[in-house]
Amino acid sequence: MLRKLIDTNIFIDRFLNPDLHRDVFLSEGLPCLSAVVFMELRAGAHHREAVKAVYDVYAHFTRVGRLVLPSAADYERAGEIIAKLQSVKGYTIRKSASITNDCIIAASARRIGATLYTQNQKDFAAIQQLMPFKVMFV
Repeated sequence: MLRKLIDTNIFIDRFLNPDLHRDVFLSEGLPCLSAVVFMELRAGAHHREAVKAVYDVYAHFTRVGRLVLPSAADYERAGEIIAKLQSVKGYTIRKSASITNDCIIAASARRIGATLYTQNQKDFAAIQQLMPFKVMFV
């Protein structure tokens, strides 16, 4: 069965407008939530309603067994990619936690054989050049 790892930007769009990206969630395959995406969503939730919505999403994916936790190997792979992004692509990692999170998400998607759904074409395309994984840009 096809697994779909959904990136933070798509969840945020759905929170703001539930009609956006319906096809990502309703098309063939099982949507999954990365623990890293959960962290990013929780970090951006500043009002009671937003916090509740984030925890509702977390509870749902936990209940159905589709919360993806990064493994030690995912962190190791992400470290390799971060080093290559700095030397090959000119990224400055010290100033950006976001690319670090993206590398962990990509490594997790690769490990579980999921397709990553994201709007972040720039960073994930750069990561994909250094570590093949399935990605769908929406």
